[in-house]
Amino acid sequence: MFPLAASGLSSVRIGDVRKASELASRTLRCYAEGRDPEWEAICLDLDIAVQGGSFEAVFAALGEAISLYLDTVADLPPHARYSLLDRPVPLSVRLRFLTRALRELCGPSGGGRQRHEFTMAVSA
Repeated sequence: MFPLAASGLSSVRIGDVRKASELASRTLRCYAEGRDPEWEAICLDLDIAVQGGSFEAVFAALGEAISLYLDTVADLPPHARYSLLDRPVPLSVRLRFLTRALRELCGPSGGGRQRHEFTMAVSA
C-alpha cells in the first residue's frame, strides 16, 4: 500500500518497486476545492477524483484512491501499465483548473469556496 504525501507533507509509496519502477519518481499534481461539507479533490495526472466533507477528508481519500490505483497498476504486466500511468484529466478539466488559478491571482473569488493546489510524490 502507498502511504501519502502532499506538498511535502507525505508521499505515495509503491508496494513492489520491481513491478512499478516507472512510477518510482513521479510527482502528481492535485487540486481540491470546496467548503465544508462539500469538497472535491482531483489528481490532474491520473484523472482520479474524490468527494468529502472537508479538505482533510478529500486529501486523505485522494491519497488512498491514488495508492489503490497505483498498487493495481503495479500488478499488471509491463505492456499494460503505460496507458494507465499516462491518463491526465480531460482538457476541459485542465482549462477549468487554469481559469480558477488565474482568477485567484487577481484576488479572492468569494462565495466561501476554498481552493488548494498540492502535489503528491510517488516514492519507492
